[in-house]
Amino acid sequence: MENEIDVSFVMTVYNKEYYLPSVMHALLNQSGLKNPEFIFCDDVSTDRSVEIIREMTKNVPNVTIFANTENRGISVRTNQGIAAARGKYTRMLDSDDILPIDSTEKMLQLAEELDADMIYGKFIKTGKEPRELEHEFLEDNFTYEYNKDALRTVLTGRFTRMGQLIKTEVLKKAGGADERVFIQDESVPVRAAIHASGIVKMDANVVLVPKEIGNFSGNKIQLDNDRYMAYCYALLDNPQLPPDVLKLMYGRALSAYWKYVRKTSRFPYCTGAFWRYLANRIFPQSPDKALLIRMRDEFLSLPNIRRIKN
Repeated sequence: MENEIDVSFVMTVYNKEYYLPSVMHALLNQSGLKNPEFIFCDDVSTDRSVEIIREMTKNVPNVTIFANTENRGISVRTNQGIAAARGKYTRMLDSDDILPIDSTEKMLQLAEELDADMIYGKFIKTGKEPRELEHEFLEDNFTYEYNKDALRTVLTGRFTRMGQLIKTEVLKKAGGADERVFIQDESVPVRAAIHASGIVKMDANVVLVPKEIGNFSGNKIQLDNDRYMAYCYALLDNPQLPPDVLKLMYGRALSAYWKYVRKTSRFPYCTGAFWRYLANRIFPQSPDKALLIRMRDEFLSLPNIRRIKN
């Protein structure tokens, strides 16, 4: 169909006025797209973020701005955007991510050529001012790998920082991000991959990160918590998956818990967490549901961890 939307861009927004002019410039100038749509989900910013978006999208077709009145968290706002998406594919981004001008075009080409439900690229922390990155393109002659088995590929690789283009029907079937997990970076790929057929991993920086002036990644315990929860809930929700896949997920959960213990214990190498992690690396184990729940409950008891507001 002539007016069919090819790509839905879903951006979560919270107090990023410093980045947004450059982020929006690169986003609105993505090359090679027939009919994109742009969905912005603000989580009650207190700066000029929404105003900047409104100013820069005047006369731009297919724009939806959710100026929410309740702060709910990143995963909830990601899902708000996914629910509204009408494109064949969805590309999600944070409001401090700058996309190379031709990155979506190249990702879409690979998705169509290889009939892949998920396309992933890399990100790079540039340390540069946002305005220095507005006109960047992908490096020439990048390589890529295709794998029919999306889930095993995700569980044996690194797929974070929103460097993805995913078929919208797959994202909706997966339920988007896990709203029990505050930061969506780990939960989106694993949940989508459960329902996906085919994944491409690009050896190209499809997300450019400008110099950082504060984000959630500074709280390393938060990252351990969210990484653990993403795999814990994926395990508990999907016991029907093949045994080797469950073992891979379990290994990811044990690794996240071990990283947390290593940061918080005086003698981490004397703990059961270390020996379980080590034993599982040598001989992958089937998930211990009771242990998963105990570790989950320990994370849930931690102070200073951001959680989704109900």
